[in-house]
Amino acid sequence: MPVIDVHAHLEERMLDIPAMLRQLDARGVDRVALIPTMLDPLPATPELLLSALRKLILSRAHPLAKRINDLTLTREGDLRLGRKIFKIYARPDNQTVARAIAAHPDRFHGWIFLNPRAGVGVEELERWRTTPGFLGVKLHPHWHGWRIEEALPIARRCEELGFAILIHLGFNERGVWRTLADACPKLRIIFAHAGIPHWPRMWNEVREDERLWVDVSGPFLDEKLVRTALDALGPERVMYGTDAPYGFHDAHGDYDYGAIKGWCERLPLGAESIDRVLGGNALSLIDRRT
Repeated sequence: MPVIDVHAHLEERMLDIPAMLRQLDARGVDRVALIPTMLDPLPATPELLLSALRKLILSRAHPLAKRINDLTLTREGDLRLGRKIFKIYARPDNQTVARAIAAHPDRFHGWIFLNPRAGVGVEELERWRTTPGFLGVKLHPHWHGWRIEEALPIARRCEELGFAILIHLGFNERGVWRTLADACPKLRIIFAHAGIPHWPRMWNEVREDERLWVDVSGPFLDEKLVRTALDALGPERVMYGTDAPYGFHDAHGDYDYGAIKGWCERLPLGAESIDRVLGGNALSLIDRRT
């Protein structure tokens, strides 16, 4: 069974393609589904801060997480971390991922990044939908700042095409995911980072719906939380992802592709279930596109 990372970013200012391929080979990752970068290169986030965020979202005080998040966004919709501002791109460049797929079709797949608030919607989907290697659409209402209902035309077209949607949910109207799932009964949806900021409140519904998955990508999660998600969802509803190049680095400062893969390999599950998480569930998406 191939190992497939369903959630990584093509951010060559932080991890260029040759370095990525070396890491993939070293860590036994066969394929990666790339997302165009959406913001300026980010510094590492301290684990102490990430740990506090996890505890807050999991607690009854989770609405406070939205207030904290709001403080990190400028009026212009960019990210503020301390005294630094990091530009969030309204129109991520899908051409960069198309080029990477064309150069390495045996290693890379891709997500078409759309933003309905910026008018990057169905027309952009039509531009790229026949390009070999694209699995579906990436949406980010959390940072792009739009209500879930604004993506309904995109969702309906993805349903017609058999494309999946990978979505990073936001708070309030940016996170009402049932709007898409209910309007498009055949649409397949993957919720990034285990469904942040709605875990574990959405997990029971995801478990009961064979169209829905979560990925376990990114520094927002830790190994304990991944195990908690697996207990709630079962291996059939979980996919391996990394959020590369964000979050995990080795002793030399290079991105470590083995971190989250190690979490998955150490899951207290049988080999067949671990294979499903690491690649089998993602392979079902790829098989639908080939």
